[in-house]
Amino acid sequence: MKDKIIEIMRKILPDASMETSMDNNPSWDSLKTLQIVMALDEEGIAIPFERIAEIRSAADILAMAGE
Repeated sequence: MKDKIIEIMRKILPDASMETSMDNNPSWDSLKTLQIVMALDEEGIAIPFERIAEIRSAADILAMAGE
């Protein structure tokens, strides 16, 4: 699952890794978060809608995708 999430994230943030976060990647903003969530959804990986605002890192996405 981790590799799939990173692969999808790289479509929006080309240098994404599991260490990528909003704090260390200045190009990651709220619009990019929505784009990532939509791209994940298209691939069958659902993030709970009510938790999208909590996403701050690739690790957050992985944790939420496993719920």
